[in-house]
Amino acid sequence: MRWKWRVWLITSITISAISMAIIFSMSVTSQTLNYFLKIPVEFIILAAVAHVASWFFWALRIKILARSLGANIPLSKCFKIVLVNLLVASITPSGMGGEPSRIIMLREHTGGGKALAITLGERIIDFIFFASSLPVLLFILGISVNMKNVECYIICSAVVLGAYAGIFIYLLFRRGKMKKLFNTLEKFIGFFVKNPEKRKEIAKKIDVEYDAFIEGTITIFKKKGCFALTFLSTSLMWIVDFLIPSIILLGLGFDAHWIFILTSMLIVVLITIIPITPGGTGLAEFSGYFLFSQIVPSDVAAILVILWRVITFYPNLLLGLFYTLQHISAGGENEE
Repeated sequence: MRWKWRVWLITSITISAISMAIIFSMSVTSQTLNYFLKIPVEFIILAAVAHVASWFFWALRIKILARSLGANIPLSKCFKIVLVNLLVASITPSGMGGEPSRIIMLREHTGGGKALAITLGERIIDFIFFASSLPVLLFILGISVNMKNVECYIICSAVVLGAYAGIFIYLLFRRGKMKKLFNTLEKFIGFFVKNPEKRKEIAKKIDVEYDAFIEGTITIFKKKGCFALTFLSTSLMWIVDFLIPSIILLGLGFDAHWIFILTSMLIVVLITIIPITPGGTGLAEFSGYFLFSQIVPSDVAAILVILWRVITFYPNLLLGLFYTLQHISAGGENEE
């Protein structure tokens, strides 16, 4: 693993650990240790199983999308792609930083253009899920979620999402202008590649992959069966992972607050999109704590945040690192 990745990994772990330490220190009471000790281990196991299930549904989503474009990727390889993505997303700015790793690993099976279509298609489907579910959940709750401490972050995340959507729409619907850009790009490549034949070959490849991206994206959203299955796997992926804090609450002897937790987790994920810290660390812990504190005492909210992050964030790092090193040792080092 390159030095810069090691630095990002250490930084990510450090920020997360310090954030949890601060939350714990400002919330600890005489009852805190008792809460930790009384939670049955089966609830921790159930929460961990739910997190692994979210990986499975994500891998299934990738397989469905790839198959719709004519690539039959084994589910085990899709699972590996997910975990490598989770590591990269956990150590690079924003919780959405793993896209390049997915594109690199997918292009081995689909080509670059289709890999880009699958990756951006996933994010658009995520956006549809969030945009359709969050208003409904807020309506059910009567908009009783106090977002005073996180409203600034939500606005910033909306701006980032808008930028992502704008880039996607431009790539998809400004085909003519992109083609002109490629012609300009060929001249720019000339500064680095002096051989005219090689230069034309590179420019042609970019043009071909761009066409493959356009066609792949249209196919993904045109096939109703593919979209329905993808949206279902997306919904299951997020929901099982979002219910982990509720499972922990049940283990601590409190009401699960299913709807409130689902809503809060949607908000937390939106906040971690902001490219400030690696993997959204710090943002996730503190926004989760502010939201959870609205339904349980502050010391319980602190325990909830710590257990939730230990069960979800650190396995992403450990298993993601394992599969990344495995991928590098298998010959992917040059691509990474």
